[in-house]
Amino acid sequence: MPIPKKVYSAPKSAKQMIYESLRDWIIDGTLAPGEKILDSEVAEHFSVSRTPVREAMQVLADQKLISISPGRESRVTNIGDVDIIQVYRLLANLHSLAVDFSYSKIDKDTILHLKEINRQLSNAIQAKDNAMSRASDTAFHNIFLNLADNDFLSRFTSTLSAHVARVENVYFGNISDTKDSVKEHMKIIEMLEQHDLAGTRAAMEYNWLHTVEIYKQVQKESTENRKRSVLAECTNLLS
Repeated sequence: MPIPKKVYSAPKSAKQMIYESLRDWIIDGTLAPGEKILDSEVAEHFSVSRTPVREAMQVLADQKLISISPGRESRVTNIGDVDIIQVYRLLANLHSLAVDFSYSKIDKDTILHLKEINRQLSNAIQAKDNAMSRASDTAFHNIFLNLADNDFLSRFTSTLSAHVARVENVYFGNISDTKDSVKEHMKIIEMLEQHDLAGTRAAMEYNWLHTVEIYKQVQKESTENRKRSVLAECTNLLS
């Protein structure tokens, strides 16, 4: 008999489910840097054996999101353990490649979709909705990654994006830090409409590298605020 065409989503394995949950908890800060992770507690929480938990944790260790000391303990890595500026630079190159790989598949409908997502990003920024803002930004870039349809590119990007997301959750608490993204996305769209591949790649790279400058500035301000706080405490103790 003819079988109707229907796309089914394969059920996630216990390992994948646990990996994604732990990864999300590390990114959003539910599991704080330095926090110990006990495979027995995780296994109990998900009602599984320790085997898929350990397998998931090994993947996270390979991605530098947790550290595993054989025979001792596992802990969430500190954000400073990874050079985040290098990560942004790598992502700039990877997303530029995504443009290159996907370019021949981008049509008018794709461009309309990109414009709609960018409109959602703009609305989220105006509403000061950090979660929706970041979700819209991710969705925008995923258009290119999905069309590129390159497993290696997707994997590398996903791993690096987890570290970026951790940093942005800590340092980019102010929605104004993302205000330039809408304009930068529009530049990418403009280059696509002009059928300018080199211009699109350059605009995509700038979108990521500009974030490096924002990160440096926010980090500098954070350091200066800590210094002022320490100085104020010392002044109070001496007064």
